[in-house]
Amino acid sequence: MPSKRHKNRLHNPIYDIAARVIHQRGYASTSMSDVAKAAGLTKAGLYHHVASKEQLLYTILDYGMDLTDEVVIRPVQALGDPRERLQQMIERHLRLILQERNHEVTVILHEDKSLKGAMRRKIAERKKAYIRFVEGLIREVLKQRGRKDIDPRLAAFALLGMMNWCYQWYQPGGRISLPQLVRGMTRIFLGGIVR
Repeated sequence: MPSKRHKNRLHNPIYDIAARVIHQRGYASTSMSDVAKAAGLTKAGLYHHVASKEQLLYTILDYGMDLTDEVVIRPVQALGDPRERLQQMIERHLRLILQERNHEVTVILHEDKSLKGAMRRKIAERKKAYIRFVEGLIREVLKQRGRKDIDPRLAAFALLGMMNWCYQWYQPGGRISLPQLVRGMTRIFLGGIVR
């Protein structure tokens, strides 16, 4: 269930439209006029809903991290077996960024450095917490398998990099289906650390 903190955001399509525009054009190349036009508003009308372009980006990124918490972290934490937790994290992460086409999540992957000050620090800390979460999952699997020759932090960065790049090339309805992609990446990664 989405957090109460973002309940109003969920009912305001301006943020969805802005996330799509920023995803397509990039933050630096997107003006508030671009967002207003896409939303069918005047620029003044947009500023009635949003204080600034940076605040708009922060809200989108913060909500993207909320989605990651709700779709990936919480369900995975409820599982008992370390390997099953890691396997589910891979599947849920890929489905979140590919199947759902959540622009808030894909914007996180490359636009967070456009923020400054406290807003940038807050998003950076949330991203670091997710990396620590993935690292912890990998550490548990390595411990379960008696593997001491793999650095969990390095493996976490490798896994996230592999998954996060997919949105750049994956085409729904293309040669590789989403279930095939999920199975393939799971086999590549888990096969590399448990055998």
